Amino acid sequence: MDPTHLEASDRLGWTRGGARRALWAGCARSFGLMLVTVAFGVLWASVERVLTAPETQPSPYDRRDVSDPGATLPLTPEPDVWLIDGFNVLHAGVLKGRDREGWWKAPVQLRLVERVAYFERRDAELWVVFDAAHEHSERCVPPPELGRVQLVFAPSADDWLVRRVRQADAPERFAVVTGDRQVGGRVRHAGAQVVSPRTFLARCLRTEAAST
Repeated sequence: MDPTHLEASDRLGWTRGGARRALWAGCARSFGLMLVTVAFGVLWASVERVLTAPETQPSPYDRRDVSDPGATLPLTPEPDVWLIDGFNVLHAGVLKGRDREGWWKAPVQLRLVERVAYFERRDAELWVVFDAAHEHSERCVPPPELGRVQLVFAPSADDWLVRRVRQADAPERFAVVTGDRQVGGRVRHAGAQVVSPRTFLARCLRTEAAST
């Protein structure tokens, strides 16, 4: 074979190989640039969303299991003591959408206490327990007309509910109102009945009989 022809073929092969490599390198640079652009856009959108969002505090109760473990009333026997898991019931049955802004504040706590005060059984003993992790946690102060509701602020509402049932002489007289499956299982195991927030709140409607 003519050496001149061979050298030309080698040069042609190198030229084609180099063109392919240049093409792939260009594609890689374009793809990388596109990824950087998309990532920057997502990051900017996130920053803008944070800067423009209303001042609020994320709620741990939104992330917990608030399925409905409750019984369908009437219960047997009908409980005499009702323990209400405060913030859990607020999120499961009272607060909706933008109402959840400031969910930990005293006025929002008071909304639940006011609702509980209308529970249809006037002779029932009612306790609402809220989480209060430290001494500066907000605590509502109900007016005297809501005095039938006994209010507790505990480092852990869950633990307080379980401990209260376990210490009871007759736990079957207790109903725990919660949508938290884990808490419901613990108090049920201790002998109490479990009622879902919506089932309980359906019995807390203001009526002429309840208001007298």
